[in-house]
Amino acid sequence: METNAKSKLFCQTQLPIQKMKLALPFLLLLGLVACRPDEEVQQPVSVEHAKVLILNEGNYNFGNGSLSKYNETSKVIENKVFQANNQGRPIGDVVQSAVQIGNELFIIVNNSSKIEIVDPTTLSAIASIHQLNSPRYMVALNSSKAYVSDLYENKIYIINPSARTILGTIDTKGWIEEMTIVGKKLYAAHVDSNQVWLIDTDNDQILHKINTHEQPQFIEMDRDSNVWVSCSGGLSGGKSALYRIDHTTDSIILVLEGNASQKFGEIEMNGSKDEIYYLGEDGLYRLNINTMTPSTTPIIAKGNRLFYGFSIHPKTNEIYICDAIDYQQKGVVYRYNYTGNQIDVFKVGIIPGDVFFIE
Repeated sequence: METNAKSKLFCQTQLPIQKMKLALPFLLLLGLVACRPDEEVQQPVSVEHAKVLILNEGNYNFGNGSLSKYNETSKVIENKVFQANNQGRPIGDVVQSAVQIGNELFIIVNNSSKIEIVDPTTLSAIASIHQLNSPRYMVALNSSKAYVSDLYENKIYIINPSARTILGTIDTKGWIEEMTIVGKKLYAAHVDSNQVWLIDTDNDQILHKINTHEQPQFIEMDRDSNVWVSCSGGLSGGKSALYRIDHTTDSIILVLEGNASQKFGEIEMNGSKDEIYYLGEDGLYRLNINTMTPSTTPIIAKGNRLFYGFSIHPKTNEIYICDAIDYQQKGVVYRYNYTGNQIDVFKVGIIPGDVFFIE
């Protein structure tokens, strides 16, 4: 891996501030800078409980990130719902991720350097947390303590979600991506050091560091409270890999290495947390944590589509896949059942990166 500054600059140019998709062609990026998609006027939408939200990142520096609301029963999609229900105010620049804490939804807006807090029923803004640099992901220990990773700040923010205040920081000397909490331990993907950092949530001190393949990015916890980590392999062409870490001993149970045709990208668990899904080179794959034998055939083939992100419904195990198309026009989301049969497809905002299921 090259120097941190150069790596991050390269990633930023290629939309990592969005979701670190490192293979976006340079010429396409020039088009992104030169061509700003046309805006449209969005009418106010209903305030019924929106259980499925699509987080549309928008183009970096254009401030056209948005939220879309999807009704699973009627299959009706409504776009720009935050803007429509907040007096026309857009949500900001690069809608990165979201987490629900109690009856509030915390939406991380990366390049706007903030966390927007909204009512999950009405999607109306409640408050916001600023004084962040480039926030990426948030994970909550409880209603009064949460952690927020950051791309450039070389630290993890410690936040009180209820008070909307920053309690402190943890020095990481590098870039942190996804995190998860198991018991009293925070597991954080430290991209720059090619490690998973373990942090004591009682005193916020570093407990241990686990070496991995290059660029660990995504983290999930399974039904046994063991931790799965996906490593992209980095810009130097290293092998991608999928790790399983024992949460009691913090030792590595399993390492699956990818190859030219079988790469490990974003990962998600199913509702019962006994199956792990991952984006590979040719589509979406599924792995049972008991057999731990990767399939050679995707359950959903990518074809000529641009799979940019995906989510698994925690109750139905339905699969939602985001297609960014060309990073300029409105993207689409595909909805599949467990066996991979398509249920629906609908158009959303620019660069859909994640689908969030409100409790």
